[in-house]
Amino acid sequence: MKQQFNSLLRCCLFTGVLFVFIHAGCSPAKHAATGAASDEAIAAAVAADNWVFSANQALPQRGRSRNLTGGYEVACRKDTLLFYLPYFGRAYSATIGETTSPLNFKTTDFSFSKTNNDKGRWNITVVPKDYREVQSCDFTLYENGTAQLNVQMTNRSSISFSGFVRPGK
Repeated sequence: MKQQFNSLLRCCLFTGVLFVFIHAGCSPAKHAATGAASDEAIAAAVAADNWVFSANQALPQRGRSRNLTGGYEVACRKDTLLFYLPYFGRAYSATIGETTSPLNFKTTDFSFSKTNNDKGRWNITVVPKDYREVQSCDFTLYENGTAQLNVQMTNRSSISFSGFVRPGK
């Protein structure tokens, strides 16, 4: 009887320790996973139009979503937008011999509209005027650091990205 009790006690102790490690590994630390700044720093960066969107997942209009590794980003500064994102989707027409992503460009001529809903969410729409491949980019940035991007393209199917936002340099 005592041996069964000791075995049961060891099993419960092992299960408890395992549960603690699994729970600690799965619980989301607010900004630890992304290395993002505080809510106030993100809010100030978005208000000053100096932020960086880092994509960690691509969601094409057709096909499966893809996890992204590597520095896929959109950097926003007052007068410049720098896009470095992959593209997965259907091209209705494309330049022959094109070897780079259509979402790898820099623009200084764009229209920019931003709204804030007082609950820590910004909706930002960017329309590049000097890059005809992209019709519009709709960002949804949250104060807690999460973000989404939907890109409408001229000659290709649209694509969305999810990731996080952080203050720019």
